[in-house]
Amino acid sequence: MESKIKLTERLRREGRWPEATRFKDEALREFRAKGMKRDEASEAAWAAMAEAYPSLPAAEVPVDPAAGAPEAMTTDATPIPWSDLPTDADFDEEVRWVHQQYVLIVEETPRSRVIHWERATKKPPSTGACSLARWAADNRTAFYKDLLPRTMAKANVNQEEEANIREEKMRIAEIEGMLEGIQEDMDEELRADVPGVLQQRVRDMLARWVQQCGVSLAADARGHLDSAIVELIRDSMQAFAPSSGGG
Repeated sequence: MESKIKLTERLRREGRWPEATRFKDEALREFRAKGMKRDEASEAAWAAMAEAYPSLPAAEVPVDPAAGAPEAMTTDATPIPWSDLPTDADFDEEVRWVHQQYVLIVEETPRSRVIHWERATKKPPSTGACSLARWAADNRTAFYKDLLPRTMAKANVNQEEEANIREEKMRIAEIEGMLEGIQEDMDEELRADVPGVLQQRVRDMLARWVQQCGVSLAADARGHLDSAIVELIRDSMQAFAPSSGGG
């Protein structure tokens, strides 16, 4: 079975890496949606890509640059200096790393390109990013006219969605603050005029009760009744209120 690096390099030689990596990313999302852990889903996605894209017969390997053949052969000036790189990372992050480092690490000549890994300003996110840098050096036009614009467009969409989410959270926080302020105003009103508020609420309650039950009460009798209920509530509140005295 091909290693990930050999599989990646073969697909790039065949000009099928962009298509194959889209297949792998979609497979990874499907495996994750089925509940697989990220590492397991990544391995399964690589295996699915290897099965879906076996080696092409020699006669079918592209030879025309327009069909995806390498624009020039790429060599390494020095071995890759990082021995602790993970084998996989977010593909968009790999693309961004290549974009940021390309002008620093790739030395271009009319007939070849040489990669100077030691010139990179930061470590690549994975071994896949190194392979992608080699492919970008061999297929500069495809990288800058196809892969990079699609990656940047997706990043812009994600940033816009994040901005919308932040704005929505700010609106929700503002509304919650307004509601808290209204509640504080209502509580203050209640504390400032407990008898008046109780009186009005008891009157409203009695009016609903009289209407629902069809009871007929004289105006003065209703007034005595709501006053009695208010007095009862006030006495109960005083009886159960915490003592404010020192004794």
